[in-house]
Amino acid sequence: MKRLLLIVMLFFAATLSAQQVPPNWLGWWWLGFIEEASLPVNLKFGVSDGELKPFLYSPLQSKEPMVATKWSLVDDTLHITHKPSGVRLVLVWNDADSSFEGSFRQGMLRTQLHMKRTDTLFSIVRPQTPQPPFPYKETEVVIERKKAGVKLAGTLTVPNGKGPFPAVVLVSGSGQQNRDEELSGHKPFLVLADWLARQGIAVLRYDDRGVGGSKGEIAKATTFDFADDAESALEWLRRQKMIDRHHVGILGHSEGAMIASIVASRNRKVDFVVFLAGPGVKGSEILVQQNARIMELGGIEPYLNERHDGMLREFYGLTDTLNPASYEACLLELCEKWSEGLNNEERKRASLRKADAMMLAQQLQIPWLQQFIRFDPSFFLRKMRCRLLAINGDLDCQVIASNLDAVKQATGGRADTRMVAGLNHLMQHCASGAPNEYMFIEETMAPEVMSMVSEWILLQSAR
Repeated sequence: MKRLLLIVMLFFAATLSAQQVPPNWLGWWWLGFIEEASLPVNLKFGVSDGELKPFLYSPLQSKEPMVATKWSLVDDTLHITHKPSGVRLVLVWNDADSSFEGSFRQGMLRTQLHMKRTDTLFSIVRPQTPQPPFPYKETEVVIERKKAGVKLAGTLTVPNGKGPFPAVVLVSGSGQQNRDEELSGHKPFLVLADWLARQGIAVLRYDDRGVGGSKGEIAKATTFDFADDAESALEWLRRQKMIDRHHVGILGHSEGAMIASIVASRNRKVDFVVFLAGPGVKGSEILVQQNARIMELGGIEPYLNERHDGMLREFYGLTDTLNPASYEACLLELCEKWSEGLNNEERKRASLRKADAMMLAQQLQIPWLQQFIRFDPSFFLRKMRCRLLAINGDLDCQVIASNLDAVKQATGGRADTRMVAGLNHLMQHCASGAPNEYMFIEETMAPEVMSMVSEWILLQSAR
């Protein structure tokens, strides 16, 4: 037995020696973050089929390792390939802070990756996620718009008691999301629904088209189509036995606020609206502001940020007269104009390369985005007659806090607008507001925001 153990140990040592893996790489985890996909990636060395190999993990997708199918170590540079997933990494060791710096490739995605040493596999901690038993009733529901070919699957949460209860429909932000508005491991609508139900407010939340149990046209759908979905959810909610049909409103987050304003501008049965990070300026201006702030947080020099900002503003100023088929040619011309005098590295950092222009032009072929850049919230805000609460975080870099002033102005000063210090776009307490922080913040939604919402809704229902 001792001889067998010795042979195994010698084999393992020989394997380590053959690959020349530094001893301080063994036993540790490394963690990186792919910002474009909002995904963490872990790296660890382990033994597979008797050989030492790098193990890759995408912990939010699976706890099972992706064992390297090919790898090499040359000096301080580590090359890793996982053929089944198409992942390729090139990582350079930095002995000063025990980290790796390099590149990540998968399909069309090319990005830089910094991996720092950590003790364990990445896991998300979400202390606000509700746990049973619950002091309310939850019912799975289906809302159909047969003529439109739309089916919305959702959850109705009703407080315990006699009722009828004031109620609110939750409408999510951009992109297809489930009824919990799940993002970066957070479930803000689940957390908010739990809070509101505990305060005596019924809540309907639903999966967006093409997500979960919901169905409907996606490829050509715009914000106005999603507004039709939200309005059907509102009308369904008003008809339920335990609901006070005179006190039913809509809460929209980000684009969901735009959707809420559309519905409220044409449907006088909407008793109230709540904006969480709701836009107050034109969609194109939202995108310009967002790009500038995110580039600033990413460390892009002001003179490069100004170039990119100028290019975007000039382009969006032309979109009303351009055919989408000509977007690419226009963007290529503008990128060339605004990058004049810059070297290749500066063009890259300013996102003013040919590849950047072509990528943006491709994105702008989506009907939703074409409509979004033309969308002017003030048109619908002026038509609203119901009460409005608008909340923004001062560190929001996706819908800049100054949007509150635009909301206030468009409603003739009638909106109750509130700025909350230290919050990002998801209404979380944060350091900078950058989207790459969302994953690592344990808080799902600031308690003071949830209290503001519930207290305000109950105040409206008491009138």
